Amino acid sequence: MRIELVGRRPLLRRLCPVEPESCSLVLDAQRLTFASPLDLAAIVTLAHAARARGEQVRLITPRDHNVASYLERLDVIRSLPPDTDIVGDLPGGPRADLADRLLEVARLTPAGVDRLAERMGRMLTRHYGDLGRRYFSGVGELMDNAISHGRSSLGAFVAAQVYTGATTGLPGIEFAVCDTGVGVRAHLRRNTANLVPDDDVAALEIALRPGVTGTQELRGHGLNDLWRAVPKGGVARLQLRSGKGLASVVGHGDSRRPTCVLADIDVAGTWASLRVHPY
Repeated sequence: MRIELVGRRPLLRRLCPVEPESCSLVLDAQRLTFASPLDLAAIVTLAHAARARGEQVRLITPRDHNVASYLERLDVIRSLPPDTDIVGDLPGGPRADLADRLLEVARLTPAGVDRLAERMGRMLTRHYGDLGRRYFSGVGELMDNAISHGRSSLGAFVAAQVYTGATTGLPGIEFAVCDTGVGVRAHLRRNTANLVPDDDVAALEIALRPGVTGTQELRGHGLNDLWRAVPKGGVARLQLRSGKGLASVVGHGDSRRPTCVLADIDVAGTWASLRVHPY
């Protein structure tokens, strides 16, 4: 499979150029101009999932020197499978300490979740105080889902950034976690009380309803509870990808608009991205 990563935030879009490729995964980032935390974590996740299937992995680096430097700075290159073929230039050079604004791509495991959660908590409270603690409850929900529902031998990968708004005028936070588990559709089928999803789009629609879970436990309000982190404190955009389904939910509190559609890339596991912008 060959995936063309073009423009800004390509893996947050429904349509992304994908072509068949025999026994290999090619991530062509030559025309990438901006990468979100979701793009960063997903690139690494796609690479590890392909390598686990026995495929060769190739990353073609961005032509834009600054974008290539950003991928390197956020540990995308370091986090790829060791035998990944890297084509193109990487700037290298000194690395500034931006621990208060960036969470580089990292593997999320049950043993390491507390450490990563603590770092995220420090980042958010450093910039947003009590409001940051509310934002963190949404981030924590997504981490918990990846650990409890999306667990696999490959693990999950996370990335995050705090945007100060200095260049765009739009401050906020963005967090992403991409797991390599069974995916939303298969997870929901584990609970016989659920409606059986017809496809990946239907699975995401069902998963966003209150009280739905793939376990036999009395839970399943997590994704709905996530929205309690942002009422009167900002507007959130949650995006979920699983299989060929893509769900996007925008709003805050009880005022939110979910949209579920068919996407180009078939995702093994579940990808989740949360963006929050304060008022």
